[in-house]
Amino acid sequence: MFSMRPQWGFDWHELITGVLSLVAAYVVVGMPRVSLTAMVVILGFLAILSGLTTLSGVSKLRDFVGNWANAALIFAVVDLLIGLFFIIKPSSGIVVLGYVVAFWFIIDSVERLAVVSHLRDFGNGYFIASIILDVLSLLLGIMLLIEPMIAMLSITWLIGFYLVVFGINAIVLAFARR
Repeated sequence: MFSMRPQWGFDWHELITGVLSLVAAYVVVGMPRVSLTAMVVILGFLAILSGLTTLSGVSKLRDFVGNWANAALIFAVVDLLIGLFFIIKPSSGIVVLGYVVAFWFIIDSVERLAVVSHLRDFGNGYFIASIILDVLSLLLGIMLLIEPMIAMLSITWLIGFYLVVFGINAIVLAFARR
């Protein structure tokens, strides 16, 4: 009745992030003629949104995971910087897209794995689902880092797959926190 733990409530930021990630996945995979410049700009906005979403929950997250929330804060700033870089310099973003996307996937996955323990409070199903999706995202990021040419040759499918996984995970988190 008088719990000192903060109440999350439905997480609209995560839901919006998830839905936009799924829409972006559809655009990237469903319209392969979309230029790399457009993809870089879309990913820039998604990275900024992801960073802002993480920033908006850091104070609540600190109550659940303690100092691990500082890792989320650092990764949120990295997301914001990647997003700004992609939007301001899309031509440069294309050149480094394979590596930047790999690091982005790895950073976001590590950040979510670092703070996933708070989902136990919402049920083991959400906790396990988030771990599975985050590990899949991490493996995909590592694969892209090892062979960035794969990323350039199959970027639309790989990014589309990641965006679907990330989007589903964000939607799961939105409902888990209600």
